[in-house]
Amino acid sequence: MLAVPPGATTRIVFQAKNVDIAIIRVMIELPKYRMVNGRTVSLQEEHLAKNPTARQDLFSGDAELWDAQEAQHNLLLQLAKKSDLQKYFMDPTNIQVDPILLDENGFVVNGNRRLATWRELLFRFPDKYGHFRHIDIAVLPHCDEREIDRLEATLQIEPDIKADYSWDAKANMMLAKQKRDSFSNRELAELYGMKEGEVADLLDMRSYADEYLRSRQKTNLWSRVSGDELAFKRIVTSRARISGVGKQTVFKEAAFTLIDNPDEAGDSLHDAIQNLLGSLDQITEKLQEEFKPAPAADTGALNDLFGGTPALSGDDALAIPLAQVIQNPENGAAARKIIVDVIETQKQLRKDSKTADFLVTYCAKAHALLTAAVKDGFRAEAKLGGVAAQLDQIQIQIDKIRTYLSANVKN
Repeated sequence: MLAVPPGATTRIVFQAKNVDIAIIRVMIELPKYRMVNGRTVSLQEEHLAKNPTARQDLFSGDAELWDAQEAQHNLLLQLAKKSDLQKYFMDPTNIQVDPILLDENGFVVNGNRRLATWRELLFRFPDKYGHFRHIDIAVLPHCDEREIDRLEATLQIEPDIKADYSWDAKANMMLAKQKRDSFSNRELAELYGMKEGEVADLLDMRSYADEYLRSRQKTNLWSRVSGDELAFKRIVTSRARISGVGKQTVFKEAAFTLIDNPDEAGDSLHDAIQNLLGSLDQITEKLQEEFKPAPAADTGALNDLFGGTPALSGDDALAIPLAQVIQNPENGAAARKIIVDVIETQKQLRKDSKTADFLVTYCAKAHALLTAAVKDGFRAEAKLGGVAAQLDQIQIQIDKIRTYLSANVKN
């Protein structure tokens, strides 16, 4: 085993200046995992969700307790395996190069995954990985949490990091920094080399994902949405283009329904949500026909009296109840089929509308469909409710076409 050369140091940018920190060789048992670790925020929340008997302050209470250190060790191993870090160090010729960086209390600021990997290898194969019994560390000078946050951003979020943060881990880390250390969106943007609007969008995406998981009784199971970054980004970017709380709520719940089963979305999930936006009115109409939600009760007078929210009116009076119906798990499959069918129909319509014979083609299709309805629909068990209303709507469209023909067809 090689000893650290006398006077060996590692250089970092810390507290706005270059700092040379002495490298020290210690036993591998000495360093402690830091619970405030950006990469493990989502995993920690998911661990608590999956282990309801664990103490709820496992990752926020005393970080030196054995159960906290053990749980964090296992989470770090998950990340190490995902990034091939463990596979890399399984080759005994790949030894430690850079020191593990600790704060003054012995908690790891940078190198948690490496430390967990070395400990696991040494524990399982002590003869083969005996070179990890002692490791190199460097201890930061006295500092506060915000300074450690800035250092972590510099060391771990740069483009050349070995393992990218999942989008939800990054969002949860930023939210935690806001709550713990009062970072503003602007400060977070500066910290991680992002635009302030990108930070706001990421936190909004996290908010929608959190709402989605809660609505599915999967609170904090972040691995369920780690692969849906683009889908939640579509929801956020589409929101500003939708007017009215009711329509926004229907759009959100319809998007959540697609996320439930992306294989049935037809397109890639994020494209399906984009197409959902373009066909929202038609989708809303078909969903209302299918589920027939009752209008929300008008409680405006009571709400105004007690200073509550204003009464729903207009489209919102139907849209909000419709969104609640879509959210019901029993209606998910039927709602999703309607949504996908309308999206596909509207896509075909947009494609066909570019041809010169679009009008005559679709009049012919309508004729064929009505002919089939007459031929096969007149039967004793046929449902007649709503047929008259459909014929009234068809007649309105026929009148529009005749008016157009009268104005544009020359004798």
